[in-house]
Amino acid sequence: MMNILDQIEFSTEKANVFHLKKSEKIKYFAVALGKDALLKKHTAPIPSTLVVLKGEINFLIQGETIRLKEFDVYDIPVNVEHEVRGVSAENLFTVTQEL
Repeated sequence: MMNILDQIEFSTEKANVFHLKKSEKIKYFAVALGKDALLKKHTAPIPSTLVVLKGEINFLIQGETIRLKEFDVYDIPVNVEHEVRGVSAENLFTVTQEL
């Protein structure tokens, strides 16, 4: 057993990523962001689902800002550039990618 909060840090300067599981079928990881920390622009080349576990994040995609709160689930569009910014002091979300 393991607790994600013991493995990550909420930095205001950068995203902290902790890999939870990787197999032939999925890649599952947690991302921690402090207030105003930014997960820089990138794309998801495969189907990916984001689940907010703690705090709030702004998901910026195609000129739109989507506010996601605790327990919100969002299917990230494939191959569309996006970035994520932390809103609260402690923001934690997981991403599951289907390989």
